[in-house]
Amino acid sequence: MNTGPAEGGRSIRMLLLAGTTLIMLAVMGISAFLSFAAGQKEAEELFDARLATSARVIESLIARSVESATIESPLVMALPAPLAEDGQHRDGPTALGHYYETHIAYQVWRAGEDGVPRLLARSSSAPQEPISALEPGFSGRVIDGRLWRVFALSSGAVWILAGERDDARAELTAELGWAVTAPMLAGLLLVLAASAVLIRYGLSPLSELAQRIRARTPQAFGPIALSRVPAEVAPVLAALNGLLERVRQTLDRERRFVDTAAHELRTPLAALRLHAQNLQRARDDEERAASLSRLLEGVERSAHLTEQMLAFSRAGRPPGEPTRVSLREVVADAARQREVAAGTTEHRLEAMLGEDPCAMMADASALSSMAGNLIDNALRYSPPGSLVAITLERSQNQAVLRVSDRGPGIPEAMRERVFEPYYRIPGAAGSGSGLGLSIVREVIDRIGGAISIGPGPAGAGTTVEVRFPLA
Repeated sequence: MNTGPAEGGRSIRMLLLAGTTLIMLAVMGISAFLSFAAGQKEAEELFDARLATSARVIESLIARSVESATIESPLVMALPAPLAEDGQHRDGPTALGHYYETHIAYQVWRAGEDGVPRLLARSSSAPQEPISALEPGFSGRVIDGRLWRVFALSSGAVWILAGERDDARAELTAELGWAVTAPMLAGLLLVLAASAVLIRYGLSPLSELAQRIRARTPQAFGPIALSRVPAEVAPVLAALNGLLERVRQTLDRERRFVDTAAHELRTPLAALRLHAQNLQRARDDEERAASLSRLLEGVERSAHLTEQMLAFSRAGRPPGEPTRVSLREVVADAARQREVAAGTTEHRLEAMLGEDPCAMMADASALSSMAGNLIDNALRYSPPGSLVAITLERSQNQAVLRVSDRGPGIPEAMRERVFEPYYRIPGAAGSGSGLGLSIVREVIDRIGGAISIGPGPAGAGTTVEVRFPLA
């Protein structure tokens, strides 16, 4: 028998982990994109502001000095050789400055009288030609295959151009974006790892429950206990333990039924065999008739016991589909079926059922079995010629059924024990099987009613009272 986990089912752990991963990836991805876009925008604004500020610094320091000067060759603001040379890329600052200075250029132009601008000063990283048109504001221009971002500032006839290569901006922006997203990615990995551990811990009671169920033997019906029971698992565990208890009770009941049935049938079967042997050894017709009569009585008692046992077994099984039933009609039919039997023993059967149908939701066959057993018990244990009274009435939202006889009565100490299967009051007359009231109790418990035993009318005999909730 395959006791492993069922194939094809989805893992709750994987579902939660995958769902958490996708949600966090989506949320953090959007957050990272928005952060990167915002950082890029702010970086561009900062770089533009730096260009404008640099141009103003140059304008204040150089432009006014060279506005009226005559310079045959432009002034070149050279960078230190280690920075100007095409060497290894260095991100960090040095004592001489920063590598990014090679990506920044400055030019100072003066408009000539002939309309041709003259270059007065430039940085060593700037070309000889203007890096932008002599128009105030920001602009972009491709020089030597590279895109430059330039800010132009006018101071009289002097123009200050401050530019920055776009690849430097892109590199700085990428590093800024990575600086923003890298912690988020690291945090995502940490959160996912912690989530996996937390989900595994949270679902561990289910794994423990499965292991304990697999380790159980078919004979084990005790409650399952877990080392930790979360609120979500508690209802499942309670329902499972309840099911185990109901299965145990059912199996115990069936086991007791089989054991008791074997014990109860042994005596009547032995008696039948004895009567059959007596009939076989009979010497004359008189002995043969007497043995045959006793044999037929034994057969009748055995048949009655068998029918009661089957009725008791059926009463303990799950009920059929409930329907709307008139309790009055069920009781009246059960009384009519026993009129002939009552007549043979000269019992008087009196049914006062009123006019109310006492409708209820129940299994009609179970109600019929209950009513029949109550009447049979009263007829069996009351003296011949006595009265057996059956009454039915409505009391608010309940139906009250009473069956009274004039028999010896049931001692108060035994009024609960008579509901036990196969129990008979010691010394009681009659040939009952001890199952009638057990069947009645089974039916009543399943319907949700109540049963009680008291003295009969005027303190003599027995009255069995049953109460049912009405629909």
